[in-house]
Amino acid sequence: MRRRGLGSTYSTEESKEDLVSLLRECKKFRVIVEGRKDRDALKEFGFKKITVLNEFHGFYDMVTNINDNDVLVLTDFDPEGNDLANKITNMLQRFGKKVEVGYRRRLMVLFIENKINTIEGLVRLFNHNVI
Repeated sequence: MRRRGLGSTYSTEESKEDLVSLLRECKKFRVIVEGRKDRDALKEFGFKKITVLNEFHGFYDMVTNINDNDVLVLTDFDPEGNDLANKITNMLQRFGKKVEVGYRRRLMVLFIENKINTIEGLVRLFNHNVI
C-alpha cells in the first residue's frame, strides 16, 4: 500500500480501478496522441475519436482539422511528451478549443502510480484486457 493524499491509501489494484474509471470518462473527448501505437492502444480500450499527431504536417494542420470543441491531449507522460502536450494545448486554445488539462493531470498521476508513462503502456498494464 502506498500513501496518497492526507491519510488515504491506495493499493495498485485500487489505482488501476481509478485509471479504468477515468479512461471511461475520457472516451467522450477528441483525443490527440503522438503515434499509431498510441492510437491502437486506445482503440483496444474503446476510444473512437482519436487524432494522431504524426499523421499531419505540423500543429497548424492538425488543429485546423479538428472539429470537436472538447479535446484531450494524451501525449506520453515523459518530459518530451509533456512539452509536446503544452505546445499542442496552447495552439488548440488559440483556435478556441477547450482542452481538458484537468483530465490530463489526473491521468498522469494514475499512470505514474501504475508505473507507466506511455499511452501504449496501457495495453501491457491491463494485459490486453479491454476496459
